[in-house]
Amino acid sequence: MGETRTTGRRTARAGTTTTTTTTTRAVAARERSATRARGTTTVVARGYAGGGFNIVPVPDRVVALVPYLLPLLSALRYGRFFFGQFPAAVVLLKPLMPILRGVAMLPMGNLIMFFAIYLGIAKNQNLSRFCRFNGMQAILLDIALIFPSLLEALFGPGILGIGLPGIVTMIMHNAIFVVTLAAFAFAAVGCMSGQYIRFPILAEAAEAQMGY
Repeated sequence: MGETRTTGRRTARAGTTTTTTTTTRAVAARERSATRARGTTTVVARGYAGGGFNIVPVPDRVVALVPYLLPLLSALRYGRFFFGQFPAAVVLLKPLMPILRGVAMLPMGNLIMFFAIYLGIAKNQNLSRFCRFNGMQAILLDIALIFPSLLEALFGPGILGIGLPGIVTMIMHNAIFVVTLAAFAFAAVGCMSGQYIRFPILAEAAEAQMGY
């Protein structure tokens, strides 16, 4: 009789232990599922902040790329030596010819395009941050292209009267044009894939101008 009671107690304890273990495993499984769900939410949120092919809408990608046409058009004045050395590279401009003609036909066309991008994209709170960031970064890249002209004017006959050697001018112009062309290519790939392309210094300045 005593052995039967002892066996019953052991069986009850084993059953309780089994139930407790099962409950613990179920709770742990739920916690893991919740953790995975939170992790997924975090990844999606970060993906939107950092861009993502399946997250940034296609219209936003196109709008984000348009502002980079401004610095590219501004850099064409530095491309005369480059196209003189590589005439076949003129084919790169063919897709831009309609835009070039349209801007050239407008009085102060570059300035109009500048303010259209600045007010219509970079400062437009109705657009996504992805569009506004790229708009502001393109604006700052275009402003940066003013400084080489100021440098040339400073060393020109009107001010210091020194004049830059022809070889220096050619190297400087080629470097500016190639760097701007490469920046446009990187921006195009980034915008079309929904990824942020951050240029040194300009990206931080763009975010500071945006405010958030």
